[in-house]
Amino acid sequence: MRKLFITGAILFTGLFSFAQKTINFQLNPEIGKPLIINMLVKTDVDGPQSIIMDMAMKMTMTPTQRVDEKITIENVTNSIKTDINAGMMTMSYNSEQEPQDEAGKMLAAQFSKIVGQTITMVLTSKGEALDIILPEGMQETVDKSTFSNITTPLPAESISIGASWKHEAEMSNNPIIAKTESTSTFKEETSDGYVIEVVGKLLDESNNEIGTISGLNTLDKKTFITKKAQVKTIFESEGTKIVSDIDMNVE
Repeated sequence: MRKLFITGAILFTGLFSFAQKTINFQLNPEIGKPLIINMLVKTDVDGPQSIIMDMAMKMTMTPTQRVDEKITIENVTNSIKTDINAGMMTMSYNSEQEPQDEAGKMLAAQFSKIVGQTITMVLTSKGEALDIILPEGMQETVDKSTFSNITTPLPAESISIGASWKHEAEMSNNPIIAKTESTSTFKEETSDGYVIEVVGKLLDESNNEIGTISGLNTLDKKTFITKKAQVKTIFESEGTKIVSDIDMNVE
């Protein structure tokens, strides 16, 4: 009986210690090592003009410098492929091929401003964007927040499984969504990495909720950079409902 009690006490102590294990989430990229990002985006627009758009993007993200807590990352979009179905009209674009019709040329005129261009991000070790530097000609067409959110916002303090933290982000160049408010939760540790669940809401300029965001991100255990992510956003504007699913993998 005494032996069982001692064994149980040891087991309880071990479980308690494991439950109390905390992790300091902090970006620790390998400087100079490029990472290949493959991103699939499916967007369904349900309204007076219904549209289905599938887009595949390949990008190279390279951490180039770290000075104290400031990390500089360069991001280059290597290729874009998209198919758009707008009812009676369909359009396709592949940045690796010459457009064959007027619709393709129109899409090429838009996407050519992105493909091959370098966007520089300066982040803190907690994933907070300090500066986003866009090439000339992109400032009016690209929302900086799209790139500032390419890394998962990290908690300020060391946390254990089950802990949550909040984050807000301004959408500087988005005509519909002005701000996002989200709560991230450290769900579990797997052999693949640290799994973070994100849920939140999308707000307009008047601070009214117009949609939601939800997703799962898996962070690398060494660098804390996102290895894969699945994110869904749903919002409505002027009678049109827009659902977007993003699936991202990092090599």
